[in-house]
Amino acid sequence: GRLASDAASAIGAGGGADKHSSGIPKLLARKYKGHAVHDAEQLVSAAPSGTRRSARANVRGEMRGVVMGDLEREDRMYDGGSGRERAGGRFVKGRMSPFRNRQRDIGATSSRFDQKEEMWKANNIARLEYFAKDADGYDSDEDLEPIVSEDDEDYMDLDNHELIKKQGNDFIVNIDLGEGESQDRRGRLPPYEPPMGYDPQADTIEYQYLFRDLVDVDHPILDMPSKPKSEAILPLRGSGPSLGDFLQATMDHPSKYSLVQRVNKHPDSKREARPTFPRDRKLPSEDFVNKYKGFLFVSGLVPHLDEKTGDVLEFDDPLHQQSISEAAAKVFGVTTLDVSPATPTSAFVGFATKNDAKEALINALNDCMVTHPTELSAFDGLDEEKMTDEQKEFVSSAGDTNHVLKVTGVPVEVTSVEVIRAMFPPGSKLEAMFGPFTRSDYLRLSPTTLLINLGSSDLVSKALKSTNIANNAALVGKRNLQMMRAKRERVFDGWSGPNRAFAKSKLGKRLFVHGDIPPEDLFLSHHDVLHIAGLPPSVTLRDLATFFQPFCADQRDVVGSGHIVRCARGVPTGCAYIGFELPGELDQVKEMYNGKAIISEAPVTLRPVWDKELRRGVRQGARSERSLEELDDDLNNWERHVDPKDIKELEDLGVEKSILDEVMRTLRHHNRTFSSIDQAMPGERLYPERRVGTHYRDFVKKYIKILKSCVATRENPGLMYEAMFSPDQDVELGLFDIEEKRIAELRKKRHLRNSASFENP
Repeated sequence: GRLASDAASAIGAGGGADKHSSGIPKLLARKYKGHAVHDAEQLVSAAPSGTRRSARANVRGEMRGVVMGDLEREDRMYDGGSGRERAGGRFVKGRMSPFRNRQRDIGATSSRFDQKEEMWKANNIARLEYFAKDADGYDSDEDLEPIVSEDDEDYMDLDNHELIKKQGNDFIVNIDLGEGESQDRRGRLPPYEPPMGYDPQADTIEYQYLFRDLVDVDHPILDMPSKPKSEAILPLRGSGPSLGDFLQATMDHPSKYSLVQRVNKHPDSKREARPTFPRDRKLPSEDFVNKYKGFLFVSGLVPHLDEKTGDVLEFDDPLHQQSISEAAAKVFGVTTLDVSPATPTSAFVGFATKNDAKEALINALNDCMVTHPTELSAFDGLDEEKMTDEQKEFVSSAGDTNHVLKVTGVPVEVTSVEVIRAMFPPGSKLEAMFGPFTRSDYLRLSPTTLLINLGSSDLVSKALKSTNIANNAALVGKRNLQMMRAKRERVFDGWSGPNRAFAKSKLGKRLFVHGDIPPEDLFLSHHDVLHIAGLPPSVTLRDLATFFQPFCADQRDVVGSGHIVRCARGVPTGCAYIGFELPGELDQVKEMYNGKAIISEAPVTLRPVWDKELRRGVRQGARSERSLEELDDDLNNWERHVDPKDIKELEDLGVEKSILDEVMRTLRHHNRTFSSIDQAMPGERLYPERRVGTHYRDFVKKYIKILKSCVATRENPGLMYEAMFSPDQDVELGLFDIEEKRIAELRKKRHLRNSASFENP
């Protein structure tokens, strides 16, 4: 913006040069050469010697001058005076601006105008403050811009400049030319000639105030030759939706050749799994989800227990939730407001960015050990009216409550099998004295309480006095927290693109944890997927494959058909996914176990993974299976597509059926158009309008029809053969004799070749 004085603004308004008639000031009106400078006093007094005034501050000065000019014009309408008289008639030439090597006019305001300005300030102080302040809260940009030092080429010392004089508070530019400069007869300067080495780009504001501050052009790394691009064909990295984004990604591509592709997926490949949430998990509120960009989930926190029973207190208690928030906040170094409790032992934690969540996760993995208050005591029985059938059966099998050892404070994530094996290690003296234990010898009374039937009251007394058992139980309570990534669910948000062909998605209101959905490859490559929860950490994929093998028709793929969920430390979380390739296999599992099973002596929960709704298309289900007889018939039996009379006619004309068999078999076996592409299931077909197998059928019919039309005999040589002779010339039929001899020799060679192949297989 150009600078102009308040006096010049008032004169411009009074002289009628500004045709802007609205009450709103015209801030950026075009001004011509030779106009005065706004805010001359502020330009001299506010900016220290050697500093620049920013473009934004210049615009504010121009705006202020125009507003003052409009107010002066309003006063002139009532007073009848002249704006030129009010503003005063004294004008001086402007000083040299640090932005351009050109002369500016600087105007000084009159005392009468100063009085008017002070009166206007008193009545419109709020309005003045509004125009004087930027939208970002800064009153001026001078504090944000670097100070121009004396060594800078743009530095101007106003106090010691040869062409500037100071009179009071005003700076006056001496219009007399310096020595050595000439004028023409009209008093004009000669055309400007740039000095040697002048760079027009370096003289722009963009270079001086933006590029120069961001890039050090003298840095040696800029002189280093760039690495030549390779000849490899690499996928082009993702870019934005605009053409400029695509061009930028192309320029940044490390290779000479880039690959851009769009996979046209059929409905089965567009399937998405619904998250399998634990039934007791409380999802964060919508305000919490919208507040943060990065999320983590932590489980294994120490819950609040009832002092008498050792059970977990109610989760709805505000004090209990506050304690969970404090524990999770301490782990990641955040405040309790950044935590949303999910269960008595887990919580969601929000972060401003995903990088903050990543750094917090890395830092927390080094020290994530917690201690649960695991204790041993004698079992004093239960209220018979509140006992379940399973509890009654366990107490009756024990014979007496004194034969039962009670373990309280067990971590919720630890299975009963882990507790038994930790307290009485297999093969140790403790197991020989108190064991062995079977599935009926222990009962999980609550998530944190375990009952163990030792068989006698003496063994219970010895177990309570044993230091080794107490130490082993204490080791059970020392656990590492399980930390996993969490993110927002994406939901369907309509269609976009040409003909509304592409589905859009947006961020939903729910958070799901890593492991709530199966891997995409596992989910899409199997007809059904099963979610398993409550597995001991010692269970492997081979154990799961062995357990579910009786329900599968084919041999199970140990690695490809299973997945064990692990936390950020690589420790199993107790959850896994199992895939079933054929329909009906998962139904057999559901019918057999009804949602609960025993795997590696641990009770687990079985839940099928459901699909989200397909917005377009229909799921085709499993691929069809054919027997060996059906495959052989589809490969060799081309005769079913033509009339037997046509085959007999071709044989009479000399075209043997064995030759046609070889042609059709080669075509069907070596051409993908008539094999795998023609046999593809709906949704994967190259020609969706064709039914399965119809492309090969149509080709066989057309081949036989064209072959019949091309056959020539002595009796009917055909128009194509007759066209080789002129109308007045007799048709020479000797070529048929030559062709008969050639075919006979070919049949002889073929017979010899087949005989040799049978003798030397």
